[in-house]
Amino acid sequence: MVNVIKADGTKEEYSREKVLSSIKRAGIPKNLQEEVLNKVEADLHENITTQQIYRHIEDSLEASDEPYLKGRYSLKRAIMQLGPTGYPFEAYISEVLRAEGYQTEVGITLQGKCVTHEVDVVAKKGNEKLMVEAKFHNRSGTKSDIQTSLYTKARFDDLSHKHGFTKALLATNTKITKDALDYAHCENMDVLGWSYPNEKSLRDLVEKHKLFPITTLSSLSYSQLQNLLENNVVLAKDLCNNPSLVNSLNIQADKKTQAIKEAGLICNL
Repeated sequence: MVNVIKADGTKEEYSREKVLSSIKRAGIPKNLQEEVLNKVEADLHENITTQQIYRHIEDSLEASDEPYLKGRYSLKRAIMQLGPTGYPFEAYISEVLRAEGYQTEVGITLQGKCVTHEVDVVAKKGNEKLMVEAKFHNRSGTKSDIQTSLYTKARFDDLSHKHGFTKALLATNTKITKDALDYAHCENMDVLGWSYPNEKSLRDLVEKHKLFPITTLSSLSYSQLQNLLENNVVLAKDLCNNPSLVNSLNIQADKKTQAIKEAGLICNL
């Protein structure tokens, strides 16, 4: 069996079951699953990268009768494309927490005991009030490290008494190192990562609530997507709920219709 090089540089044996699981998870129809797998495995070679495998899958989906499925499969990459600044990711995390029943505010400046802080997201539900640190990475394989946990806790300590925060939440679109996670647990901080915690991870919540980012749309160019992000449009379903949002883009009517249709297909509306 061939070895696969992961995004962080480590190696593991190729797993057909793992690839099939990722395809199923993205909602790829059963009639396409075997076809996609066969195309991946036709080009398997020693030290193939996960990026190359993903590219084969995306190319297969794009060439299928349902090309919008590429956006569903490329969820992690789409979230990374919310950059280059971190603000759209903060707004995105706010939407995820709102779907979980929280009232949220984004980018709030608060005076702490010692210094002033800009809090990425403030989230309230019942007696719970979270100070959310949204750590955005736009490079695959990057992990949030111990420094992120340390400064999140320091900011929480400076703000909690004065503003009534009950807990800190570190939210990131990638993985988190073991030291960073151990420290967070030791200090009673919550962590929301790409695949953590089990069954309540960022990926799980996004799929549960169909919160696919606007960057999943392949019918719009990078600059057009950036235009929407600058106008606080971070979700594909925003176009479904308010199609007039595409009027801010200087594109032809048929392109607008295509973008709205693709958004609806991605969100299964």
